[in-house]
Amino acid sequence: MKKVAAFLLLALSLVACTSKSNPETERMLLQVLEQKDFFRLETLLKNKRAELSQGTALYIEAHLQNAFNRTEQSLQTLDVLFNHHAPSLNDTLCCAAFQVKYDNLYKQGRYSEAAEALKTAMDSYAHTLSSVGLSNLQEMYKAVEPLKAIPPQKMNITADVTIPIRRNQFNHVMMPVRGNGTSEDFVFDSGAMLSTISESCARRLGIRVMDAVLNVGNSTGSTVQSKVGVADSLRIGDLLVENIAFLVLPDVMLSFPQVGYVIHGIIGFPVMYQMKEVTICKDKSMTVAARPAKRNSHNLFLDGLSPFVRCEAAGDTVFFHMDMGANTTEFSEKYFATHKDDITKNARLKKVKRGGAGGIVEEEVYELDNVLLKIGGRELTLPTATVLTNKLSYLGGSDGTLGQDVLMHFNKLVLNFENMYLSLED
Repeated sequence: MKKVAAFLLLALSLVACTSKSNPETERMLLQVLEQKDFFRLETLLKNKRAELSQGTALYIEAHLQNAFNRTEQSLQTLDVLFNHHAPSLNDTLCCAAFQVKYDNLYKQGRYSEAAEALKTAMDSYAHTLSSVGLSNLQEMYKAVEPLKAIPPQKMNITADVTIPIRRNQFNHVMMPVRGNGTSEDFVFDSGAMLSTISESCARRLGIRVMDAVLNVGNSTGSTVQSKVGVADSLRIGDLLVENIAFLVLPDVMLSFPQVGYVIHGIIGFPVMYQMKEVTICKDKSMTVAARPAKRNSHNLFLDGLSPFVRCEAAGDTVFFHMDMGANTTEFSEKYFATHKDDITKNARLKKVKRGGAGGIVEEEVYELDNVLLKIGGRELTLPTATVLTNKLSYLGGSDGTLGQDVLMHFNKLVLNFENMYLSLED
């Protein structure tokens, strides 16, 4: 089947190679890709493909397939691109294409191949990267390199599995995790790009910790030192998960004595992603579906290991990072820059403290009143919403963070990574 799909892609490329590309159209679509407006890009590629060189069309298509979680299709598209159209790409695009290849392979648990793709990006195209960009790739490589001999993460879901959940004092979704004869409650957090655990909890649960040390960015914009650990098997409720990779942090990095709070561990995106479809019933339970349901809704995309949701805010289309570890919905510095005049005129300026692994910082933000949000056909009005003025790297080019005040406003949340939608239901 893979060979047939690759052959069809090649056949399409040979048919289309006679078309004449329009440089202006190519620049426009690449700019939309850079903005990560994948929904608009999907329509543009369909309507404007005849105006693109085949190399550019395949490059954009591979990104779209990656963003909408069609990792195998994206890998096949990249194979055709590299094998037959690589000379049409400049070094900057080649570097980005190898990063997409890395991301596809990482999500499939093919860690050795993922590390190889990332190494190619660094070794062959480092000259196209800024110092920060190169440093980020180097840290990513440090995180994946220890996993090269680890089998892919695995969970067998033959029937629907219901997992009890509760809310802690900070409104985090907590769920039981068992291993090595020990049980702890972990935070269930879509905003965590990797699952995370404290050193002491890793010892209690029998997690193997590697020697490699890497720097990891946190929600305050700083970095903390971490190691990589692997759990051969853990149970989340009654769901058995094998070969889970964790960031292992010193206990102090997950302790917040100012507010009397300690995090033992976080179940992050890679585990949530492999569940394919989860339904969270408010303050009661989470169900992992054996057969993810198809719907007409299509409002979710992935940027690496982060899920993003298309919404409407005050009449504008916006893209929010979905972060179940955040109590409140926040608008980003990008949104502030776009709407600066209205915000400075109508919002209140105040100082707030922000916390994450590694500490708490104070910063100036604006507060907007009565913000109307629409998500997947549902709408609600936020009494207040924070607008950040400082750029946070983990938000990328998004318009902000979708937090628990929105996600848990409704009685049921359905998050589907197979058909790429978020649904909020009464």
